[in-house]
Amino acid sequence: METAEPAETAEAFLEGRTVLVVGASGGIGEGITRALLELGATVVAAGRSEARLNALAEYVADAGPGVLQPYVVDVSDPDSTAVRHRLVEDHGRFDGAVLTIGNWGPPGRTGLLEVSDAVWDAMIADNLTSHFRALRAVTPLLVRDGALVHLTGFSAEIPYPGAALVGATNAAKKSLLSSLTAELDGKGRRIYELVIGPIRTRPRAAAGADSEAWLSGADLGRHAGELIADRGPWAAEPLQYLLDRASGVFTMLPH
Repeated sequence: METAEPAETAEAFLEGRTVLVVGASGGIGEGITRALLELGATVVAAGRSEARLNALAEYVADAGPGVLQPYVVDVSDPDSTAVRHRLVEDHGRFDGAVLTIGNWGPPGRTGLLEVSDAVWDAMIADNLTSHFRALRAVTPLLVRDGALVHLTGFSAEIPYPGAALVGATNAAKKSLLSSLTAELDGKGRRIYELVIGPIRTRPRAAAGADSEAWLSGADLGRHAGELIADRGPWAAEPLQYLLDRASGVFTMLPH
């Protein structure tokens, strides 16, 4: 099985391209946004909180040569048609989109048999329904040769004791992306599912969880940039595993 390190070039090969990042103000999203700006993209940073988007703008103020366009919108709104119309009116169509949204659920770990209906319903809404609606709203906004990059945790593939709903919803998201890839089947828009391990972020580091062995949000952003530009060795691979820095990229489930 071939492996390779994610792209780490600083070449501004995304100049002239517009990329939508959904969940841009999150820990992973801010790293992705920064990397895409460094690659020259115009980044429409979508989020539901104006305050968090303002904080993102401060964090990436020294990044470039790309241009940041913070944008308050809820792409998981049930009215996907209205979301699409608003986005296309304000920004036109996108060369690429990166979806990095999700919910780890309540703090602490809870056994599956102790999960309440309320927690179940919240996790399905926040970690699955939101992704379905985001895909429904965003995918049609891509130019014909554009690319959508979606992130899912490795708990989609392995048991996750104490956080079963995270694993279950990640597995369901992975299935959604697989079906979408098959339905489009070379009809223009490219779909990529990145199954990721633990990622270095500023919030995790502040909480004392960090490792140089992990990939960073910026690493994911550079890799996503390569896929959006349809370049590099992985542009033809719809499913990719990026679990840690040493492993590089796998296109099948690592053993």
